[in-house]
Amino acid sequence: MIGFFLRLLWRLIVGTVAVALAYATFFLAYPYLDKRFPTLVVIIAIYVFAAYLGIPLLVRLWKIVFRPRHLPQYATSGDGWSSDPINIAIVCKNETSLERAFAQSGWYKADDGSIFNNLRMAAAVVFRLPYANAPFSKLFLFGRRHDVGYQIQTGTPPTPRHRHHIRFWRLLPDTPTRKEHQHNNFWDSIFARFSSGKQQIWIGAATHDIGPLAIRVQNLQITHKIDRETNRERDYVIATLKKSGAIRRHEIIKAGEPLSFRGQTFGVNIVTDGTLHVIELK
Repeated sequence: MIGFFLRLLWRLIVGTVAVALAYATFFLAYPYLDKRFPTLVVIIAIYVFAAYLGIPLLVRLWKIVFRPRHLPQYATSGDGWSSDPINIAIVCKNETSLERAFAQSGWYKADDGSIFNNLRMAAAVVFRLPYANAPFSKLFLFGRRHDVGYQIQTGTPPTPRHRHHIRFWRLLPDTPTRKEHQHNNFWDSIFARFSSGKQQIWIGAATHDIGPLAIRVQNLQITHKIDRETNRERDYVIATLKKSGAIRRHEIIKAGEPLSFRGQTFGVNIVTDGTLHVIELK
């Protein structure tokens, strides 16, 4: 009963903050700015504030109490919303062997998402400029952002507008306890026959960027549009590794039922077949 009233109180607090932000934005800030700047500039400023500051603030306040509880079928955005599905796992000696296998298969390692690199990628998208190592947005699994990512850009010329890409999280020995992450026994049972503890395990989410512009459902931010058929992208990743001779063993494990869920952007429902492809590298 106490928990119910606490959650109700938190809903009221978040709702009050939302109303206050909306009032300040449209009844205070907009009239003030509209008298001093062109209307288009004001609209852009209001959009940037709402999409990149106001709405993310509300979402983070909400998630303090209402945390997502789910099995690791997909990685999440920084706000905890569903994003790219988990569809591949790599077993290898270390990160060097992972990087070597992907480099030999035609993939480029993504740069860190620094301010300079993000601005460079934005310019590459807008002006169709090549940037083979363009950074990725941050996605989260096991309570942390991805460790490494790889991509193959397409188009003429190849640019970040259209690219095959995959993010990886290393499955660490000190991953939080089963009480907090009930899915750990799932991962343990899968990889027991692959690794004696001397090999590393990398959990991956592969998706295909097919357009330079889409709007996130949760906060109206601008992002890429992705192909809803993520099974096809996972198979593409495996095909490139197989072609380069990097694969020692490939097993398909039924991790759950076929699943369709709303992705980050309007009009895109992610489709998965409920299998996890486990690849052991040579």
